[in-house]
Amino acid sequence: GIANVIARDPQHGVDVHAYEDHMSIDIFVIVEYGTRISSVAGSVANAVRFQVERAIGMPVSAVNVHIQDLRVSDTD
Repeated sequence: GIANVIARDPQHGVDVHAYEDHMSIDIFVIVEYGTRISSVAGSVANAVRFQVERAIGMPVSAVNVHIQDLRVSDTD
């Protein structure tokens, strides 16, 4: 995909804050150089919100997408 969740240290990839009646989620991603960061962040936030609410049934009050770095692929 165009956004990769950091897998090297899973504690820095996703942070979930659960409350009695809702939850908020922080996602930390690396995006590929040249992609539209706002589009990636919006897509990730919408997908995470939809999948979590569908799977758990608890409303997600916020999905905060943090861009940690840009990845530049080798063109060689």
